[in-house]
Amino acid sequence: MSRVGRWIDERIDLTGIRRSLLDRPVSQNLTWWHTLGSATLAVFLVQVVTGIVLGMYYSPSPDHAYESIRYLERAVVSGATVRGMHHWGASAMVVLVFAHMIRVFTMGAYKYPREINWLLGVALLFIVLGFGFTGYLLPWDQKAYWATAVGTNIAGTTPFIGAKLVTLLRGGSQQGAATLTRFYSLHVLLLPVLLVIIVGLHLFLVIRQGVAPRTAELETNAPKRTSDSGYPAYYRTREHESKTGGYRFWPDIIAKDVITGTMVIAILAILGRFVGAGLEAPADPTDSSYVPLPEWYFRPFFQLLKLVPGSWESAIAVGLPMALVVVLLLLPFFDKRSTRSITKRPAAATILGGIIISMAVRLGASMRDQPKNAVAPEVGRILTSTERAGRTQFERQQCGGCHKLAGMAAVPKKEDAPDAPELTEVGLRHSTAWLHSYLEDPVRFHPDSKMPAYGPPTLSHQEIEELSRYLSSLRGLPALNKQPEFRDTFPEPLKAKETK
Repeated sequence: MSRVGRWIDERIDLTGIRRSLLDRPVSQNLTWWHTLGSATLAVFLVQVVTGIVLGMYYSPSPDHAYESIRYLERAVVSGATVRGMHHWGASAMVVLVFAHMIRVFTMGAYKYPREINWLLGVALLFIVLGFGFTGYLLPWDQKAYWATAVGTNIAGTTPFIGAKLVTLLRGGSQQGAATLTRFYSLHVLLLPVLLVIIVGLHLFLVIRQGVAPRTAELETNAPKRTSDSGYPAYYRTREHESKTGGYRFWPDIIAKDVITGTMVIAILAILGRFVGAGLEAPADPTDSSYVPLPEWYFRPFFQLLKLVPGSWESAIAVGLPMALVVVLLLLPFFDKRSTRSITKRPAAATILGGIIISMAVRLGASMRDQPKNAVAPEVGRILTSTERAGRTQFERQQCGGCHKLAGMAAVPKKEDAPDAPELTEVGLRHSTAWLHSYLEDPVRFHPDSKMPAYGPPTLSHQEIEELSRYLSSLRGLPALNKQPEFRDTFPEPLKAKETK
């Protein structure tokens, strides 16, 4: 050690810390499945880093939330990639926590002496789901707004306290600025603190207790139940024997953890860079025709609610999650059999298999039932109600007979149709206001224009505004990746005729 290193070691015992963390013996024959916990920790660190970056640009208010995200994706270097990594990291956290708990369940690692660690894992699962639910609203687009509305409505079905619970979540009777502020506070303040505490306690117990040995090493000549008086001594003996092969946490185990964590981070970076997070139209509370679709990890539950009669919806929506929480929390205290391998626990294997298959089937059904043509291909996202009305006007007036528009079905060209400009990226060149004025009277802008005027009585001002909103959404594919550069030039206002 250098002099500085010796000085620090004398005061905080670096050598002892290294011995406790890195040089500790571990069980032999640990598999790659044991790296799921480390992979989850790696994704958590990605979420922390990307979340800090996003927080530097995000404005938690309905007036600015959506635009702040658009600014991040358009103007900030690698902003879209960072947001994409955060988006996919949320899904990765859910997948890895579920997979980690399934591994623990199949190996019986929730039994003595790891009951407390199992409880911490259950808490971690629901905190991660809480992150997904609260973070869902923050983009303040159509999907975020209406999916959150459905989620809070489900909370309102809770007997006795449903109305108060909805008011607590929304900050009032309606979903609005108070709701966004509360969800943002939960997402960036309360839940991160809880998660850090839970992860810290979990890591402390893993270091203190070590990694659970493989099931075969704990089943040979074992007492029938973990509650038997002789089981603690038996467990300590078997665990000590499993660590006699000279395996150390460093480098034998941590090397696998680093490889797995690096692969997971690389996958998130690829998804963030080339797939991104997506962003629909801004939230429109008046668009009651929008069909909300929750994130994929909530869809099996939403699909289940579609299958139950209305009279049972409240019982399933509230009772099923509560029953699941109770079962998971009480599992290590009721299942005290010393048998750990899932192959020797047919009832547990059947229940686990049934749950996984049921969730997969309902997830597939929700994907199959997804509204067709919900995303306008020429825009790359779901249109608002105003934009959908404008799209209808575009088709009704047969605008595609003169103007080409990539992403829409080909329309037969009108007879003697003049050469008209392509509209694929017209929203990048002109604002909604300019488009509205131009549609009313094109000759005012270009005296030699052959385009007919659509002002009243041909179309009402409302219909022209709808068509203008639709045209302004045409910004090429993929959507939102280019910065508009409006080239609006308005003609001189018409002068009133002078009267003598």
